[in-house]
Order: sequence, then C-alpha cells, then structure tokens
Amino acid sequence: MVSELSIGIIGAGGMGGHHHKAIVAYGGRVVAVHDVRLEAARQLATLSGAALATDALNAFFDVEMDGVVITTPPPVRLEPIQMACERGIALMVEKPPALNMDEGRKCLACIEKADVIAAVGFQLRYHPLYERVKALLASETVHLVRTVCTVDYYLSFRMAPWFLQYEISGGPLPEQAVHVLDCARFIMGNPKPVQAHAFAAKNMALERTEFDAENAIQMTYQLDNGVFGTHMNHCGTERFSFDIEVVGPRLRLHANITDNSINGYLNGETVNEPAASENSLGLDKTGAWLRAIETDDRALIRSPFADAIQTLALIDAAVKSRGTGKFIRVGKL
Repeated sequence: MVSELSIGIIGAGGMGGHHHKAIVAYGGRVVAVHDVRLEAARQLATLSGAALATDALNAFFDVEMDGVVITTPPPVRLEPIQMACERGIALMVEKPPALNMDEGRKCLACIEKADVIAAVGFQLRYHPLYERVKALLASETVHLVRTVCTVDYYLSFRMAPWFLQYEISGGPLPEQAVHVLDCARFIMGNPKPVQAHAFAAKNMALERTEFDAENAIQMTYQLDNGVFGTHMNHCGTERFSFDIEVVGPRLRLHANITDNSINGYLNGETVNEPAASENSLGLDKTGAWLRAIETDDRALIRSPFADAIQTLALIDAAVKSRGTGKFIRVGKL
C-alpha cells in the first residue's frame, strides 16, 4: 500500500525505532523526530529521512503531520498529547497511556475534547493468538483469569535504567504487567475493573540501590463482568513469558505467547491449536492506526485511549494498594 501519511515521532529510543520501521513498511513517511537527547533524535531522523530532528516540542509541532507517535517514558504524556490535540493530530501513545490516573484523566479530557483518533500501543490485541482466544470465548462463561509476566531485568540489566525506577516507570505493573493484564480484558470483551490489590517485594539485586522497583508481585483483582483475576509478575527470571489462562464451567484454556499456542479444553473437546500467521486485519498496531487515519475507520483500533484508561485504572489501584493490605476500589473515570 502506498500512503501519503506524514508522521512525527516523539521519543527516539527502541520503541521509536520500532514504529519508524512499521510506518515505512506501511508506506508512510516520518517527517519529524523529537527527543530530549538531540543526538538520538538526529540519528533516527537520518535513518528515516525526516527533515527535522529537535529537542523542542514547539519546533516539532510546527511541522505539518497527520499523526504523532509518543514513545516517551510514562511521565511525559500530557504536554505532547495536549499539543497534538490542539492541532487536531491523531495519536499513537505507547503503553501505559499515562503514569497514573490523575494524568490519564487529563490526557483523556484533551483527546475527547479534540475528538482525535487516539490509540495506545497494546500490541497483544493485534496478535493472532489472542484474537483467536477472544473468538473462542465470545459465547462462553468465564469465572477466573490468571496471567503471568516474567522478564530478566534484575538478572541481565539489559534494559533502560528507568524501567526499574518507580518515579519514572511506575514499577513493574505499569511497565511490564500492563500488556498482559490489558490482554486479559481484551479477550473477555473489555470489562471494567472494580478493585485490585497487590503484594510486592524487592528481594534480589539489593546492592543495586539505584533501582527501587520490586522484582516479585502477586496481584488479585475483580472485573465488572464478575470475573476474578490473579496476576504473577517477576522481573528477575531467566526466561520471558506472557501467559493467560481462563477458567469457566466448561472450559480451561491456556494461551502462551512463547509457544504461540492455545491448549486446554472447551465444551468437552480438547484444544491444542497453534496461532495463525496473522490476524484478521492483516495489520499490526501501527498499521491499524495508520489505516484508521486514512479511512477514518476508528473500529480498526483495538485499543483506543478511552478503553486503555480502564486498564490503567486497574494498574493504578493495584499500585496504590502496595503495603496497605487493602483492596483499592476503582472510581468512575
């Protein structure tokens, strides 16, 4: 497909580079790159052929563009979202949609007032494995959901340092768990959170005092469809995993992204099914967003900002519960 879309990127790190590749693959072009590290902005701008590399948002938004991708750390959301909305520019915001619900509500208010297309980068919603799980559950009753996320940060330290710093990342729940918790909502039809609680501890790499994020978290929560969920998160484990398991009266299905398969049983039948090679859209999260801008078909976006805030609300409640021993109820947005 040949596209005339002009896109700007804010945040020239790994995710900025990922989106650049996806934009080019779709047929769009990157016209401006912003980063507080000017050299990083210049490197990505050179790679993409963008005319502007800058560390100034005003200069960035002086460039005419159809959409802007925001891949900054979570505390840097509100200002670029406000500036894009003031100019009627479509948004792709990487996860989490904001650092916390206070900021998230402000961002959402800007987006709704401007009525711009706004997507959040929850790529699991576009993965054919979870699209298939969602289809299998469409007419089924689910009572329980269990998710697991493991990464090796506290073993390898092959990550941006801010990933393990609470002030910037918000900790493992918004930085890591948010993907698989959002996917749990997706496969069940986007129920809203009711309440959440989490136990959390940092009990490894104690000598690395520059990092204050916990490595071990156990979370319990309730959704408004009556489902109870648990989530286990560990960011000091050798092997990466995103696992989702659902249980109901006539089903138990386990979807493991590492094996890329669905296993278990459903209505008396054994399920052992590999994922399809692509989803029904034939588009990833960036491609779906770009197509939505071209066609004004917002249904292409499986993670609109307004829904992603519901996942953030679940995370925010769990983060607030740490150390209290109490469930935190989720208020209305």
